Amino acid sequence: MKTLDLIDWLRLVKIPGLGPVGIRRLLGHFGHPQAVIQASEPEFRAVPGIRPRMVDRLLDFRKKIPPEPIVDHLEQLRRMGAVVITLGDSHYPPMLAQIHDPPPVLYVRGDAASLVSSRMVALVGSRRASPRALGMARELSMSLAQHHVTVVSGLALGVDSYAHRGALDGGGLTVAVAAVGLDVCYPASNHDLAQKIMTRGCLVTEAPLGTRPEAFRFPARNRIISGLAHAVVVVEAGEKSGALITSRLALEQGRDVFVVPGAAGDWHCKGSNRLLREGAGLVEEAKDVLLEMRWWEPDAETSIRREGSITVNQTNSMGRLIQCLENGPAQADELSRKSHLTVAALSSILLQLELAGIVIRQPGNWFTLQKTLSHDTTS
Repeated sequence: MKTLDLIDWLRLVKIPGLGPVGIRRLLGHFGHPQAVIQASEPEFRAVPGIRPRMVDRLLDFRKKIPPEPIVDHLEQLRRMGAVVITLGDSHYPPMLAQIHDPPPVLYVRGDAASLVSSRMVALVGSRRASPRALGMARELSMSLAQHHVTVVSGLALGVDSYAHRGALDGGGLTVAVAAVGLDVCYPASNHDLAQKIMTRGCLVTEAPLGTRPEAFRFPARNRIISGLAHAVVVVEAGEKSGALITSRLALEQGRDVFVVPGAAGDWHCKGSNRLLREGAGLVEEAKDVLLEMRWWEPDAETSIRREGSITVNQTNSMGRLIQCLENGPAQADELSRKSHLTVAALSSILLQLELAGIVIRQPGNWFTLQKTLSHDTTS
């Protein structure tokens, strides 16, 4: 997008009180931010849904938002390696564009292409989550990542952090939606995690540079988390958890909502268990989500396990993969080619073998066979 066009977009979003819905109305009427910036008072008053008080504010504030500081803002973003994506741009996330109040502008650091992944699931939950929930968040996101699902969360402490880490550990993509500017890391303790996310996904926010954490920004951030995703999984939520806001927004946006069940009477789970009673889908493993979303790969089914070993039929998918690894360490692309497995099936089987301690993943996406397996040669 041309710099002049971006300047018009950023001048528009700086008008106080206008908001995403108001901007969408104006764009629907005028077609382009430049036309909004240049519109006359009678033209503004002809826009359906724009109140007279807002017309006065538009006329007043657009004069007070000169282009020069915005040019500096764009230069700062460029030096950070960030990009600006506007509503209607071909790179704007299509799922997010469908919601009632999509952000007119997104600021992105990292791989912006991860925002348009064909499979996206949000994992959310309490900041003060139980150890069980933290482990579940990591396990679910790691398995989803192995099935080429991009994991979305909010970079908060607790469940969010473990969801992002699980996706990274699974070799997949993850998107962190922030409520602050790209030059502000909140919480500060997640600085290193944020850096890793930018190598395997991206950070995204609707907040301009310099925006600090303020309470009202987090519910607005949550609508982006749910809006980006095809489904939302609540791992654990107390009665007042922000994850409940995300689940409500997800339902309003027409997204599927799933919940990991918690123990009866556990205060950590009162909010999430209530969602189950209200009809949310129950999740105990990633496969539950994958099946419901019709993303499950039948070829990825595991072979029979027996007391620490796996019995493998040499004619099945796992058998072909094991035979490839018996010749020595190999990278994922080589394994996919030699075993004739789809990428999704290969990733799932490798994850199962890793969890069983049979295969070890090494730097550079190399895999090594660690255990001898008994082979069932019957068909």
